Amino acid sequence: MNQLIEQLQTKLFTGKLNLEARDGPTWTLYFRLGRLIWQAGGSNADERWRRYLSQYCSNLDVTQLEWLVPPQENYREYCILAKLREQKLIEQQQLVSLITSLIAEVLFDIMQYIEAKTSGENSAGQLSHTVVVGEVPGFLLAIIPTEEVLKQATQAWQEWRGAGLASYSPNLFVVIQQVELLQGHTSSKQIISLVDGTKTLRGIGQKSGRDALVLARLLMPLVKAGAIAFSPTPSFRKVGMVKETGNPSSTINNSNSSLKTEENTFIQVAPNFKKVPSPAISKEIVSPSSAINNSSSSLKTEENTVIQVAPPAASKAIIDVSRPLVACVDDSPTICRSLEEILTHQGYRFVGIQESLIAILQLIKSKPDFIFLDLLMPKVNGYEICSQIRKTPVLKDVPVVILTGKDGIVDRMRAKLVGATDFLGKPVEAEKVLSVVHKYLTV
Repeated sequence: MNQLIEQLQTKLFTGKLNLEARDGPTWTLYFRLGRLIWQAGGSNADERWRRYLSQYCSNLDVTQLEWLVPPQENYREYCILAKLREQKLIEQQQLVSLITSLIAEVLFDIMQYIEAKTSGENSAGQLSHTVVVGEVPGFLLAIIPTEEVLKQATQAWQEWRGAGLASYSPNLFVVIQQVELLQGHTSSKQIISLVDGTKTLRGIGQKSGRDALVLARLLMPLVKAGAIAFSPTPSFRKVGMVKETGNPSSTINNSNSSLKTEENTFIQVAPNFKKVPSPAISKEIVSPSSAINNSSSSLKTEENTVIQVAPPAASKAIIDVSRPLVACVDDSPTICRSLEEILTHQGYRFVGIQESLIAILQLIKSKPDFIFLDLLMPKVNGYEICSQIRKTPVLKDVPVVILTGKDGIVDRMRAKLVGATDFLGKPVEAEKVLSVVHKYLTV
């Protein structure tokens, strides 16, 4: 790959280089007069963009920045950076560093993929490439020192490989496998608070202030011990809880507890949520607040986590799975809880999804008959999620009602363009909720 880039540099190439894997991702590198200027594609491209944007524009609300440029705009992220520079919200040197970091990470991933395929038995998965002359953004933000960024990516890859991590991508998600094996580990509390199953090694590294390589080295002993695992897909963390006839919190608070997984009772920790009480049906079985508030608990949650206790087998038995399932994608626990109370009393089943990054995965898994969708959410907004829903075969015909605190004609038109079915204003009211649900569903 390095030789190919050097050839394009020598030829003063302007256009894009597509690198495509038959069994994997596709990357795109953009050149202007032989110089790298931009990148796209690869694993977790959205996560990569938001991670570096928050790093170099830490004083700005990343979720609001995405409104600067329409979703359908070509080279949208590049255009967002142009807007930031135009409004003097980012310095030129910061801009250069941000783009350089993005390109270096993409080059690292390409190098790792090529070497993994070259050293493996399956050589059929190696990259093929095509070049498209002239297809680049119509303006230039910064000239990136191509030799320097290549050197930076190569050095990072060599260090990663030298640490024995060649078979582990930093784009893998970190998942807790057996929490009991973390007990007594010096960093167990920090690991439990950071590793929620929805962050990559790179994402956790940024959140903890550590380089991904340093973090991976720290975690490898725990991977080998089976305490945690690196997964290609995100997953909510599930920590088993043993049922007892007494106060269930005593199971959590006992440091000698084996914490074995029960089939129908588990603690599920989701990222970036506020604490919310568990549903009434669960309160009859266990009081999660006693487990959270006990200062001696070995499983403390950080400020923005939620503990949800699933209903026991006896309660699950009375749920009629033939009833329509309504999903709510909203980062507000209050909205989700209000909708749950309104709908379950009318015989509907309900699932609340408060993490926008994994909303589509959760929707595909649960296959709802009806979806309430918030517009303004961090990380991924409602417009993007609605657009993805309409592109997903198992969800494309599901009614999607937009929840919005605004009632502007622009918002409605934009939501309609991405496939919204209807709208419901906030705050939610039982009569209006049931009216719009009954319009499209019957119990």
